[in-house]
Amino acid sequence: PQDACLTALKRVATNTIEKRLLNEKGQPNFGLVFYAMDRNGNQGGAAFTPGFKYAVCDAKGPRFEGCASLFG
Repeated sequence: PQDACLTALKRVATNTIEKRLLNEKGQPNFGLVFYAMDRNGNQGGAAFTPGFKYAVCDAKGPRFEGCASLFG
């Protein structure tokens, strides 16, 4: 699921071409976070920038998991 989230972010970054939406490095200048879960219950998340977390509650109990980041 984390790889799927990163792939989706890469597609958004590649297709964001309006200059007003890009920073000085040519990266999207807006926040976007994806979360996903597969049919086996494995979860993952990814964001453009680091520091995002999401809540999970499964057999291991409730907790926060960190998202992967595309930039940074």
